Amino acid sequence: MEREWRKTEKGFFTEFEKEIEQMNELVNRMMQSMGKEPQVYGFSMQVGPDGIPHMERFGNVIPVGKDRDVREPFTSSLVDEKRNELNITAEMPGINKEDIELNATEKEITIKADSNSRKYYKIIKTSGPVDPESATAKYNNGVLEITFRFKDMKKQDGKSIKIE
Repeated sequence: MEREWRKTEKGFFTEFEKEIEQMNELVNRMMQSMGKEPQVYGFSMQVGPDGIPHMERFGNVIPVGKDRDVREPFTSSLVDEKRNELNITAEMPGINKEDIELNATEKEITIKADSNSRKYYKIIKTSGPVDPESATAKYNNGVLEITFRFKDMKKQDGKSIKIE
């Protein structure tokens, strides 16, 4: 039994060219339907000072707010056990420091920025309770750096369990 693509002059190349052409048309339609803003999605993986890998995602492909044009900034969260601090870095180019709004609780940090040209939004869960009163933040050349001190955790005495 012969396949159809073997009966053509060019063999399977004709069918291959048709497939490539269809893929190009599909990609062109997708690009036109996405709008004018570039589509960004990615993830970063870093090994912190504690030796544990941390992975975070960023981008604007998955809507993070009510508006489709809101981007999720690239962020990096590292724990400094020696200083008992949480250091967060967020890349948000194209905005001024006056456009940034930060809000923190013991368990999460909300970063929101809204300028005429760009919007950013992200909620970052903390690895332990932080002291929102200890927060310091700096913004320079599109990079936001936030530092929190962890709350002092009282060490609870463990209970000895008898094994039968």
